[in-house]
Amino acid sequence: MRLEKIQTTKTVAKPSLVKEGTDYKVLDVNGVERKVFEDIDVAKTWMSRHKKELAEGTTPVVYMSEIMEGVLDDTDDDGWMAKSELYKLSKYAIQLHGMIQDNENLEPWVQSKITKAADYISTVKHYMEYIDVAGPEMDAPIINDMPDEEM
Repeated sequence: MRLEKIQTTKTVAKPSLVKEGTDYKVLDVNGVERKVFEDIDVAKTWMSRHKKELAEGTTPVVYMSEIMEGVLDDTDDDGWMAKSELYKLSKYAIQLHGMIQDNENLEPWVQSKITKAADYISTVKHYMEYIDVAGPEMDAPIINDMPDEEM
């Protein structure tokens, strides 16, 4: 009679991050999808913020800053949003810099998009420099382009 070896080690399930297409899905300990992100670094940050709930398999706590995200009012963190977008832009720019060879022929539309992106970023940079030099009294005027509400 042959005795089979009994497995005595326990496999411990833990929260995970799964890439699906261009998205990153955060799964809790039970494999339940809790949130989807476009950027892996943002997903990892969210996972560390909700580590306890993900490990317990419970619904993560919703923080006020997460509710306010995307709400356009005077408490909105426009600077944070801009920095997040600039971070992604710099990350992609570095990756593209490594992908493109010096003697490579690029499609005209690719060259155009890179030139346009560089021009847009340059314009914003120079504007921010101007605001720093000119001081707060020289801020650009705010133009109300919202339609008037009918009563």
